[in-house]
Amino acid sequence: MKPSLKVFLFLSLLFFKSFYSNAQELQLTLSTGHLGKVKGLAITNDAKLLATAGEDAAVKVWNIDDKRLLYSVYPHEVGITALCFSQDNQYLATAGMDGKVKVLHLKSQEVVYEFEDVEGEVFKIKFVGGFLLFITKGGMIYRLDWENKRLAPDGLETKSDLGNFSSLNYSFKMKWLTVGKMEGDIVVWRGYNRPTVTKKGLHADWISAVDYVPSDSLIVTGSWDKTIKIWDINADTLVDQMASPDHTPIIDLKYSSFFEVLVFATQDQKIYFYDVKDGKIADEPRLIRDDFDKMIFTEDTRHVAFSKSDGSISVWYLEVGRSKASVEWKPINGNLVEGEINLSTGAIAFVTTTGKFHSWEPNRHVITKNWNAHTGKATALEYLLKGNRWATTGEDSLVKVWSDHGELIDTLQLLHKGKTIVNIPVMDELGIGTNGGDVILWNREEKTRRNIYQHNGEVVRLVSDDDGDRIASIGRDRRLIVYHLKKNQIELDTVVPALRLNDLAFSEEGDKIVVSGNNGIFAWNTNDWETVDHDVPKNDIVKLDFVAKRGEWILGMRSGRVEVWDKSLSQKVASFDESSIPVVDVIPYIDKGIFFAVRINTTFEIWSIKKEKRLGKIVSSNEGHWVIEHYSGLFDAGNLNMSELYYVYGTETIDFDQLKDKYWEPGLSYEILQGNPLRKVPPLSELSLFPKTNTFEKDGKLYIEVIDRGGGIGGVSLYINNKEVISDVLTEGQKENYEGKEYYTIHLEKVKIHLIPDQENDIAVLTSNKAGTLNGRGIKLKYKGKEIELQAPPILYGVIVGVSDYRGRLLDLKYAAEDAQAMYSTIELGSEKLFGVKNSVVQLLTTDAEEEHLQPNKENIKRAFESISQRASASDILFVFLAGHGAVAENSEGDNDFHFLTKDMSNSDLSDPDIKNNYTINGTELLDWIKEIPISKQVFVVDACHAGSFSTELITSRDYNEEGMKKRALERMRAKTGMFMLSGASSDKVSYESSYLEHGLLTYSLLDYLKRGELDEGRFVDVQDLFAHAVESVPQLASSMSGEQQPEYRVPVGAGSFYIAELPQSVRDSITLSVQKNLISAIYLEDADTWADHLRLSEQVKTYFILKAEEEELTVRYQKNAKGPNTYIIRGKYEVHKNNILLKLHLISENKVVDKWNIKAKDIKDCQEQLFGEIEGYFNSLEE
Repeated sequence: MKPSLKVFLFLSLLFFKSFYSNAQELQLTLSTGHLGKVKGLAITNDAKLLATAGEDAAVKVWNIDDKRLLYSVYPHEVGITALCFSQDNQYLATAGMDGKVKVLHLKSQEVVYEFEDVEGEVFKIKFVGGFLLFITKGGMIYRLDWENKRLAPDGLETKSDLGNFSSLNYSFKMKWLTVGKMEGDIVVWRGYNRPTVTKKGLHADWISAVDYVPSDSLIVTGSWDKTIKIWDINADTLVDQMASPDHTPIIDLKYSSFFEVLVFATQDQKIYFYDVKDGKIADEPRLIRDDFDKMIFTEDTRHVAFSKSDGSISVWYLEVGRSKASVEWKPINGNLVEGEINLSTGAIAFVTTTGKFHSWEPNRHVITKNWNAHTGKATALEYLLKGNRWATTGEDSLVKVWSDHGELIDTLQLLHKGKTIVNIPVMDELGIGTNGGDVILWNREEKTRRNIYQHNGEVVRLVSDDDGDRIASIGRDRRLIVYHLKKNQIELDTVVPALRLNDLAFSEEGDKIVVSGNNGIFAWNTNDWETVDHDVPKNDIVKLDFVAKRGEWILGMRSGRVEVWDKSLSQKVASFDESSIPVVDVIPYIDKGIFFAVRINTTFEIWSIKKEKRLGKIVSSNEGHWVIEHYSGLFDAGNLNMSELYYVYGTETIDFDQLKDKYWEPGLSYEILQGNPLRKVPPLSELSLFPKTNTFEKDGKLYIEVIDRGGGIGGVSLYINNKEVISDVLTEGQKENYEGKEYYTIHLEKVKIHLIPDQENDIAVLTSNKAGTLNGRGIKLKYKGKEIELQAPPILYGVIVGVSDYRGRLLDLKYAAEDAQAMYSTIELGSEKLFGVKNSVVQLLTTDAEEEHLQPNKENIKRAFESISQRASASDILFVFLAGHGAVAENSEGDNDFHFLTKDMSNSDLSDPDIKNNYTINGTELLDWIKEIPISKQVFVVDACHAGSFSTELITSRDYNEEGMKKRALERMRAKTGMFMLSGASSDKVSYESSYLEHGLLTYSLLDYLKRGELDEGRFVDVQDLFAHAVESVPQLASSMSGEQQPEYRVPVGAGSFYIAELPQSVRDSITLSVQKNLISAIYLEDADTWADHLRLSEQVKTYFILKAEEEELTVRYQKNAKGPNTYIIRGKYEVHKNNILLKLHLISENKVVDKWNIKAKDIKDCQEQLFGEIEGYFNSLEE
């Protein structure tokens, strides 16, 4: 049927929702751009929100002021063709290639209206006067009364028969509607009481864009005939025209009345800016941009959003001569391809389209690992239980085998790109499928490979049964091939009746094989190869797996739904359809009745099959940052200060830092996956907003307005340079009326000791809602401190405490006092060098001290802090170090708090209030002491192991994990003081201190950096670099001794790092690290012919060194990537002759060979022992 211009309303309007829910939910969001190009843009006229549609079928809504993504939705099963905001900025309309138009409410993200059966692809959509207007490429205009859910009430749906349309624009100022036609005509409606105006033959080809010059009642058009024309509709005259500057068609255009500038885009991907005066276009452009792809302007043309061909997006504020980008977002740097579970550690691993390998291990201290696995796209991942290894393949035509720590162990070169891998453990072989159709078996031990059969085109998926008898594959040729490995023959080769095959799997017993495709699943019995009937409906099923313990199938749909079916595929057991985000993988989790639904947006949802409930989800970023969220609202995060991961509430973004007081639960992943009980918190669905504040300074006073936004007014605190200086503004401030508004005023004289002279100080007011569940972010006000003629140099104040000898023997530690002494000596010397002898005041309190006033009891420690508060100024530096026992117990306010145990404690029982109050220091007390000190640059190191680890009664009485409570308590203190904080987090005494190192692990790592680390300019100690070294090295040290420790490192938001010491080489040389004078930083052993380590000798020698170090004291040990003096590298080449290994070794230090040996060994164990003997002998000789 010939398309005609109709404002066309079907009687079959379908409504997805007949109501609108006002409920808003807190939503975890990863701020990433699109995967691929941006296909459409929309911007609100106040330039607050931007919406983008991408090739990835996602619609993303961005908060321009916060420079963050609010959320991503997938409203259409296929691509988006057009989108727009409503005039009130409450709704977003989208049109898709699925023939549907939808309206979403922006705050709730609910689809409140859906219209089906659009005839043709919509390419322009707009809200006009309460109606939704859109035009299709087939020439149909629809005018929908979407809010009232009925036909247009004025009966003026059909205007005339005008043929095919190519563009549309409505002017809210002029109230004109203009459409451009494929044949080059335009049609203009100027209101229902005026006749339609048609201008035939305005262009020689279809009109791509239309806009207006309202002041002169002119219409501007651009066309594929490579011209732009300005037409006076009233006089019916052509005012001006111009040819495309680059001789390519005009794609889009916009006239700015504010700037009197015409902006247009050409097919050559250039955007031109031309001045327009009295309807005449200037001869030369004002500006040309060749890096933009698409554009969208606000109505006043003061703001514009551009997209680039690489998928990046930017929003610009336009000003004559000073236009600038307000914000820019980058596209996604790759997406997930496939996920796997490490059956030894429980880690979740996945590879990406950028070739990266990521691993996330959900212990009490989450361990993340990532490395570059392939050049280009990684395509498959497989876990190898033997040796705890990983196998990967990619489009670089390589198969690689890795250790769990990212060391490359073996490599196989393929003739074609690798696409899929399967481990066949019984035969100790890897099966590989390629895009060339090859199915290959690789035996790494025997160094053999063989092609066993071939597909006609790419192998999509390759699997094996649990017994290792069969492998099976599907390919782009739509064939299923099953091969019996022991019989060396193909048992089944059949074409599956689907256009696209996605996945396949064997049942646990191997008696059934199931294939999924774009139109459902297909099953066969492996006994007779007869097809199996089933009741699974036809869907595009992208992933399937068999849950062995439950005897059930998991099916993941392209639509986002996940279903669980019984073994016979005759009954659906459970359905999980909360998300429309496409599924990448479904992974059963180690016989726990739990599975992960892996989605294309790097989200891992955790589902309980038995409870039919989503327990939580994990979100991971390209940078390796992560967050895990429980359905109750509890969360854990790798870094509370992440900028790309956060929550969204309506159109407001909320940082983790704002929720941490109530909802942060360190170690949450372990608790969820173990099924442990969790502490109760108010549901996030009941969350209410914190008060808004407006703050300004006038006449030496701060004026603070507090506005309730429905959540009530809880705490209101004043911070200066990230440090809380007034905890209750409502009580300490004076009420004052200013210009009709009520303010709380604070005299700056009251807080002047916290203001740094001659510098800009950050002043912020932080609020919380009445329930205390959500804190404000705190808008910062800049205030310059008082000018002074001569500013005194800063002073470093230090309080260093070490408690080894407690009352009685139960709690005694070996090295806490020595740790404190070692840190004291180094920090004192370094601060004296950096700030001057008179400007270094460091106090040491340890149980080794002879003087009573230097013993680490509560009174002496408190006195040390009080002495600093009486002398310090805002520009000074504070360094605090605590080593000893810590515990978690209730403080005087009834909150769980961290307690540092002083020397007078005899056990870890804190049930007696008198003992707790007199002999421990809780976090709240420490916070009060530090708040009295006006210093803004503060460093806090707490190296405290769990006293509770030695008290069985205390452990069994706890309902929740103590480590999490300790972290939360320390974080509360850090947040209110603005400190740089490093805390050792350990679960047992072995992890805390080592007789081998003669230090606590945390202290050892700090001293190791001060002695051998890469200091700034070789001598300056930067706080962030010092802490970063500890975070990286402590887990390695703990692991080498079969322990576990992961320090926590927190920094104030927006704070810059600073120096705390200057260490010349003489001071660094004087730092003694027990017997650890010599370190092997790397071991490289390889075959002399192939230059590959096919014996994996390097790794086995490293393991031998680590094990020997645990058994006895050595003069040398292995520490990966150690730097500085007395560090060595072992390099060697080996040959295998009959039953012997011939090894030539070099020991290298400072790029010089210091010794060399030849070893002849009968096997690897003999080689390890001889090599170790030679190295140990060399270093023993140095000691003599």
